[in-house]
Amino acid sequence: MFRILEYIYEVYREQSFSRAAQKLYLSQPSLSLTIKRYENEIGVQIFDRSTAPVKLTDAGEVVMEYIQRILATERDMQAYLEDYRELKTGNLTLGAAHMFSSYLLPHLIARFLHVYPDIHVSIAESDFVSLQGMTLNGDVDLLIESHDFDQELFQVYPLFEEYILLAVPANDTVNSGKAACALTAADVLRNRHVDEQWPCIPLELFRERPFLMLEKGHDMNSRGLRFCRESGFEPKVFMYLNQLTTACSLAAQHLGVTFVSDTAVKLTNPGEELLYYKLTGPNVKRCINLVHKRKRYISKAAEAFIAMAMNLSSQGISGVCKSNEKQGEDL
Repeated sequence: MFRILEYIYEVYREQSFSRAAQKLYLSQPSLSLTIKRYENEIGVQIFDRSTAPVKLTDAGEVVMEYIQRILATERDMQAYLEDYRELKTGNLTLGAAHMFSSYLLPHLIARFLHVYPDIHVSIAESDFVSLQGMTLNGDVDLLIESHDFDQELFQVYPLFEEYILLAVPANDTVNSGKAACALTAADVLRNRHVDEQWPCIPLELFRERPFLMLEKGHDMNSRGLRFCRESGFEPKVFMYLNQLTTACSLAAQHLGVTFVSDTAVKLTNPGEELLYYKLTGPNVKRCINLVHKRKRYISKAAEAFIAMAMNLSSQGISGVCKSNEKQGEDL
């Protein structure tokens, strides 16, 4: 029964019988026939095959809710059984947006696998809304994100505190006369912006500049809008983007200014193309969190990863990356 439900769920995820068949290593006719037989058995048509992409019928929407619950329960059972093997085998799926999956997770995973080499670790990389849904559905075990989470739905472990800065092309004339406030990437790496004595800059000085903003749904989008509105203006948005690293790269090409976290500066080492300014207000700090869905079974592999990440968090982002490089030298 579980196999048929997994087949149906894969078609739902891929919105295509042919793509689902490829993922399941089946022929499309075999997959279609198996699901058709199941629909006949339960007396309900799950998929509307007349559309492209394939969609759920009204009844199929309800059936899919139950299938997701059943598969989530089955995954929890498998996770529980794996614990009896003392972490000699098991699976761990980590979710993260592009920046964290590219620059932070590799360091954390390398340290984890040094201790637990037989755990199979995979990464789910997507936008926050998708990753949040995948975590609630059980497709992601642990999610790393700098976002606010509903703590009735998620168990939240704060890892690192980060600061929001304004990134400005270094050759922009708006920088003239602001040398006392401007920060280089090297200054950010040294945490000079954390010094309470380092001067903040009024954001309204940049109101005429084009802004590179993350898309709606990103925490940086809502924070950026609050920064601008609290400064008395609406940003002139040149482009909406899905990745913070892309916004920084475009800013480095003199296409606008953008809000950036000091974490992004520390992890990506962007060079000398940008200058950074410290902002003021209640939204300048946020946490990078490690989260999982509440009221679900947490495997020993996930517990071990949480414990490791929490232990490393005291070192800060830069410390984790540097200590991991040193560990690599020692191996």
